Amino acid sequence: MSQGLHDGRVDGSGDGSGLSRRGFIHCAACAGTAAGAIGIPAMAFAAATGARGTEVLKEFPYGAVQLTGGVVKDHYDHIHAHYLALDNDRVLKVFRQQAGLPAPGPDMGGWYDRDGFVPGLAFGQYMSGLARIGATTGDKAVHAKVAALVQGFGEFITKTRNPYAGPKAQDQWAAYTMDKYVVGLIDAYRLSGVEQAKTLLPITIEKCRPYISPVSRDRIGKVDPPYDETYVLSENLFHVAEITGQEKYRQMAVHYLLNKEWFDPLAAGQDVLPTKHAYSHTIALSSGAQAYLHLGDEKYRKALVNAWTYMEPQRFASGGWGPEEQFVELHQGKLAASLKSSKAHFETPCGSFADMKLARYLVRFTGEPVYGDGLERTLYNTMLATRLPDSDGGYPYYSNYGAAAEKLYYHQKWPCCSGTLVQGVADYVLNLYFHDDNALVVNMFAPSTVKWDRPGGAVQVEQQTNYPAEDTTRLTVTAPGNGRFAMKLRIPAWAKGAQLRVNGAAQGVQPGTLAVIDRTWKAGDMVELTLPQALRTLSIDDKNPDIAAVMRGAVMYVGLNPWTGVEDQPLALPASLKPVPGSDLNYAMETGGRNLVFIPYFNVGLERYNTYFKIA
Repeated sequence: MSQGLHDGRVDGSGDGSGLSRRGFIHCAACAGTAAGAIGIPAMAFAAATGARGTEVLKEFPYGAVQLTGGVVKDHYDHIHAHYLALDNDRVLKVFRQQAGLPAPGPDMGGWYDRDGFVPGLAFGQYMSGLARIGATTGDKAVHAKVAALVQGFGEFITKTRNPYAGPKAQDQWAAYTMDKYVVGLIDAYRLSGVEQAKTLLPITIEKCRPYISPVSRDRIGKVDPPYDETYVLSENLFHVAEITGQEKYRQMAVHYLLNKEWFDPLAAGQDVLPTKHAYSHTIALSSGAQAYLHLGDEKYRKALVNAWTYMEPQRFASGGWGPEEQFVELHQGKLAASLKSSKAHFETPCGSFADMKLARYLVRFTGEPVYGDGLERTLYNTMLATRLPDSDGGYPYYSNYGAAAEKLYYHQKWPCCSGTLVQGVADYVLNLYFHDDNALVVNMFAPSTVKWDRPGGAVQVEQQTNYPAEDTTRLTVTAPGNGRFAMKLRIPAWAKGAQLRVNGAAQGVQPGTLAVIDRTWKAGDMVELTLPQALRTLSIDDKNPDIAAVMRGAVMYVGLNPWTGVEDQPLALPASLKPVPGSDLNYAMETGGRNLVFIPYFNVGLERYNTYFKIA
């Protein structure tokens, strides 16, 4: 990655310009001058950007949805506590050292320190995730922590000439690291109300920019340079343009879109996934989503839809793609063959975070329930299923789907997934509900409340359920506003025999659709939805229909404490599975005098497990 970054000209394929770094910075500065020396007001900026992409559905803001119980809330609360407890001095130490400031506290170690793989890599993501949790929960201690981290970072970034905490961040990961700084400051400002973060945004970008390639360059594979991911910058640069009202940041966002290698062929219906680095190219689709929203160019929406379609054959039963970090050529039995190699895993929580963001954008842009199905499967089987972090930088990075697998920490401390974990979990609340002007869409099923502020008066709905342990969820209207709205409920494609009742009266539903209830609501009205979660198997690929994982609804099940060779023994799955007495979730079968017990992957701790079995 470092080769060519400091020689005055960087070759690249992003726009074909071959601009020198000095030339690009000059052009960007000219753009800023054209927009006005002090920038233009943010609302005027929004109007000046021209046509915008259309959202069929909208997300609720952080704070509108509250988790009230269940396995999703348990995980959310644990991650809330874990990141709130991170020591500020420890997290800030590497920046203070770089700036020659007093630097108390122990070293972080691993990837994070000055001599690490990407020094200071996830700092901004810690701020971002905490700000999102604070905005959702109202936890004042979280907001205070965000403010303290911004202040500490501000002392560093305003004093230092070099905005990077160590050589590898500067030479190999300049764009990647800047993007994390920027999202942390955006969320600190927007969600925690830290005004200093807004001030620091342009300072941070301008100090980082001389180290970043002047053209957007595709990352080649997993280990070959260039490593840096300039094409991830655009999503957050669009947000910076909104916050500052400065046109130059919108132009930077447009400039760094990876059109030639990624968005243009995807929009044209070409599957260019094979050999691409899976996480960074998936997260780059979020830049395409923001380009669609800000520029109104339909090609970006098409690219997202097609990318999802091409990802589907790459997915394990969990919903995550494989194998490992790179999209593959889907030759005969590619995924099945990976089960017997060291590559029977995919990147998580990074991959999960990128995939769930993509699913949410597609729900917003299309309204189609298939993306809600995918979002639910990924949440339960990847992010929710990660091994909980330890106190010294041990975090999950891969999920393993080979024989006798275990949930392991990455071999180095504080990997990139320590940042996406907190962001992804903080976003759990965004996955449950969406809305348009006239309808509330129930996308996921978890104990929760949603408050919808709308012109017809505030609507509030409470959801009570023990899903996925049980099949039924109940939604009660506790505040109806003027009562004139529809409620739409996602009926998963796997939910054969689903039943819907409104105040006890049955209404027909069809799996794979949104069930629409259009009526005048009053307080106390109840919707009861039953989604039968029959056990089924899901083959690893079309070429190997007899190698399959066990699914119950959206949840992937694994065989606990497997013995050697059981993965090659033909088993009558799922027919031989019987509920474990007294358990809402677990199943077992007897084979060869042994008990093979299946539990949800999200309930696996440190035990060994098998995901895929040979089906008789």
